[in-house]
Amino acid sequence: MAEKAEKMNDLRVERTRRAIQQAFHEMVNEGAKRITVKELAERAGINRKTFYLHYDSIEALYSEELERILDEYFDNYETTPEAPEDIAGHAIRFFLYLAQQPPAIERLICTPAYFDDFGDKLYRHQMDRYASAGNPFEDLPYVSYGKSELVLSFIRSTALGFYRQWVRDNKSVDPNEAAELLAALTCHGINWLLVDKQCNQLATPAPSSPAQL
Repeated sequence: MAEKAEKMNDLRVERTRRAIQQAFHEMVNEGAKRITVKELAERAGINRKTFYLHYDSIEALYSEELERILDEYFDNYETTPEAPEDIAGHAIRFFLYLAQQPPAIERLICTPAYFDDFGDKLYRHQMDRYASAGNPFEDLPYVSYGKSELVLSFIRSTALGFYRQWVRDNKSVDPNEAAELLAALTCHGINWLLVDKQCNQLATPAPSSPAQL
């Protein structure tokens, strides 16, 4: 009897949390810039007291959503979590994973107003998980700790800005092509894009001036 009651209680908890999460996604999809506990509870059909039985704050709900996204990615998509030096692979897989997320997650990532920039926090936490396996630059004598932090910041901000621009452009570039481009830009900067142009400039003779004619 006690076991049955416990099971029913677990189902009730699961149902309530699912209602909260569904209401949360609906409000994000509708473009709500600020989500309050009061509004969320009303949408979920519960009272505020019930909400606080499950979450300490609205921020805790954001945090849970963020960790859920990363857990799913690392459990089912990331193949080299223990290889922090696989920067290109990480960039490709995470971009493709985000590219298939539902509209609510996309809006969370692309709207800085959510959770003091949900997207930035997501990418920071992603890189923190890789960092637990080591720093890919620690064995390079010419990259100090301060420089490596700048490089990691560049990688993070590049990936986030790239994804947001891709969404802003209505995903006009095929996601696989976009992911490969992101990996190339992340690992090589834009240098590789300019090589042919620089070579062509060197190979093309300068036009003669009137004085030389």
